[in-house]
Amino acid sequence: MPGGERQHPLVYDRVAYAYRGGEEAVRDVSIRLEEGKVVLITGPSGAGKTTVCRMANGLIPHEFKGRLAGSVTIAGRYDSRKLSVSALSKIVGVLSQDPETQLFNPTVEEEIVFGACNYGLPVETIRERTERLLELTRLKPHRHKNPHNLSGGQQQSCALASILAFDPLVLVLDEPTSNIDPIGSQQVLELVARLAREENRTTLLVEHKIEELADLVDEMIVLHEGEILHRGPVREVLEHVEYIDSVGLSVPQVTLLCAKLRSAGWPIERLPIGIEEAVEVLAPLIDREALSRAPQLPPRRVQHGEEEVVVEITGLSHVYRDGTRALSGVDLEIRRGEFVGVLGQNGSGKTTLVKHLNGLLKPTEGTVTVAGLDTRKATIAQMAQTVGYIFQNPDSQIFKMKVGDELAFGPQNVGLSEEEVAKRVREAAGDLEISHLLEKNPFFLSKGEKQRIAVAAVMAMKPDILVLDEPTTGQDFKRAREIMDLAVRLHAEGQTVIVITHDMNLAAEYCDRVVIMEGGRVLLDAPAREAFLARKKLEASSLRPPQVTVLGEALGYREAWLTVDEAVEMLGASGGV
Repeated sequence: MPGGERQHPLVYDRVAYAYRGGEEAVRDVSIRLEEGKVVLITGPSGAGKTTVCRMANGLIPHEFKGRLAGSVTIAGRYDSRKLSVSALSKIVGVLSQDPETQLFNPTVEEEIVFGACNYGLPVETIRERTERLLELTRLKPHRHKNPHNLSGGQQQSCALASILAFDPLVLVLDEPTSNIDPIGSQQVLELVARLAREENRTTLLVEHKIEELADLVDEMIVLHEGEILHRGPVREVLEHVEYIDSVGLSVPQVTLLCAKLRSAGWPIERLPIGIEEAVEVLAPLIDREALSRAPQLPPRRVQHGEEEVVVEITGLSHVYRDGTRALSGVDLEIRRGEFVGVLGQNGSGKTTLVKHLNGLLKPTEGTVTVAGLDTRKATIAQMAQTVGYIFQNPDSQIFKMKVGDELAFGPQNVGLSEEEVAKRVREAAGDLEISHLLEKNPFFLSKGEKQRIAVAAVMAMKPDILVLDEPTTGQDFKRAREIMDLAVRLHAEGQTVIVITHDMNLAAEYCDRVVIMEGGRVLLDAPAREAFLARKKLEASSLRPPQVTVLGEALGYREAWLTVDEAVEMLGASGGV
């Protein structure tokens, strides 16, 4: 291919698109992606990010019908309107937001080699790339397993490896790490950036994780309501950090912290984007000795102080039919009214553990008692009235053809009156801001909207115990906080909340107690402030503390900052102006 054609392998020229029957999802978007460059597109839910991805390999306009204006050109000569999706897939590798829909082979290894074999790569090249990708994505121990028996994060890694294996000219990744633990997420993003440079591959990356990508991408584009709001080098764009934060994006904590301090009058000229840089900026401005003597921060919310144990797990082990031992001798107690985070790397046993709480799984060994019910003997219907479980993948939970019917299903099936069912549907839809979707087919909505529908369907049941398995997957930071704020409201009313999450910032901000899983066992069970200072145990489970926690340690604070606002408060008392 001539050099001129490769110079801009993917070009969007004044593109606008409206789905059938809807308003424009994107308008007047022009992007020229250079060879070997990594471009980050970020923005709040509904900004048009997934629509931009679908244009890259012809899903728009061939599979999704609507009004398309402007043009998308691939490899300098292919018009996306004129080349089929199958033909474009050889040039543009796309990882969708939901990787499970892309996995169909019986084993992980066969999934990875499938595309490469079909596109005729040499056998030895396929072998070498497969072994390398299995290693890099931490899937080597699972090479002979069915991909659908893996955790959500492992499925995401498998789908990514299968695309990288056939060496596309352009790589388009729609939130490729939304289900992956923090250290694994960082490794995957570093792998994508490194391969882009080493193999001269143009990469378009849609992500909310600006903090992890700040040093890895060449350009950052912020979409908002279908239009480009800001674009340029990451540092230049992040000068607008407070505005970007206000539209619902998760920006680097140290950047936001320093922007807030600068607004308060601190002499900060250049906003940092990493922890080391933040230490250099802040250390000369504070009294580190005074900071080291600063008192411990108070609890962030009223603690219920209940003594009643509502979840009692004793000697729990679980072995799946394929022989995988997911849990080994777990002992755990949760009291009524606690707000507990269950954290750990992909495959550590988190989801397996909480699926025992509502009877979806039964113990291989040991016992699980929930609100006095032995889950080995109770029916799933009995457990559903006590434990509300929100799945990691909303497609595993949604089955009705109308959103309103989905929300009404649970209350109807426990015998509530029509009036009470309608009331609960209205309340749950209002809380999750999906009232306008009640007549829609949920299968045609975005993953973020589906996630909110799944949450609302469980909320309508008003269970005593709420289990949220990665409830913020596919959500921007604003939506994620809204879901967690709703959980806080329920917790304030006395509900017990158990959250599985890979988002350490949200876990630190919302969870009072943290249970860290590793290798099917409980590695650490401690209050959140104590847990996020246990660096070695966090790393053992592929986790890392929030940026502000690490910054506080580096500046000499002896406790743990868990949020940006806490850091602002403590630093304000120790210098600056």
